Amino acid sequence: MKNLIAASTLFAVALVSNLAHAADTAELKVKGVIKPVACTPTFAAGGVVDYGTIQASTLPAGQFKTLDKKQIDLNIKCDSPTKMAIKLADNRAASKVAGIVAGVSSSSEERFNFGLGTVAGKNVGGYALSMDNAATTGDSQAVSGIYSANSGSSWSANNGGLDNAGNYFSFAQGGATSPAAIKTLAAKINVQAVLNKPENLPLTQDVPLDGSATLEVVYL
Repeated sequence: MKNLIAASTLFAVALVSNLAHAADTAELKVKGVIKPVACTPTFAAGGVVDYGTIQASTLPAGQFKTLDKKQIDLNIKCDSPTKMAIKLADNRAASKVAGIVAGVSSSSEERFNFGLGTVAGKNVGGYALSMDNAATTGDSQAVSGIYSANSGSSWSANNGGLDNAGNYFSFAQGGATSPAAIKTLAAKINVQAVLNKPENLPLTQDVPLDGSATLEVVYL
């Protein structure tokens, strides 16, 4: 009986001791998420530049027809001040008409020529894009356009022309030639469309303009 009591006492002491030790520690956890900066580009009017109805009779025989220049607002908003650039891809590159934007683009190089789509196997025309540097601001401050032909390794001043060759276009402040960290960019993009010669178009039917380009934000 004494042995049983002693054993019971030892078990109770051991249990109390284990419970006491279980309460001696507490876990500290350190949590969080390192989240990359995100910049969101948006175009006004859903990104649509609409030339409306163009009468076939207004297309001059044997000549390209230059349409009016239009503008569309581009805004880029970042989570925090960020060095970034944009680049453009032509989703209708297969419909290019060689040389069609030479007279309205900042350069005659074909990288500034964006296609306007194809109807009945005929290429409709092309358009050139440029940034209105005088109307472009970063965080409400004037910025100047710069571009890089080597993925951001070096930068040069840009007169506004935007190409579809994968070059980077960015924004500098205070006369610098390197990208500034910007949180909010407000820009105006010029769009200048040119239609193919009427004899090269299927004018017995409606010929829609179907230009499409993708703008991508690149983080530097």
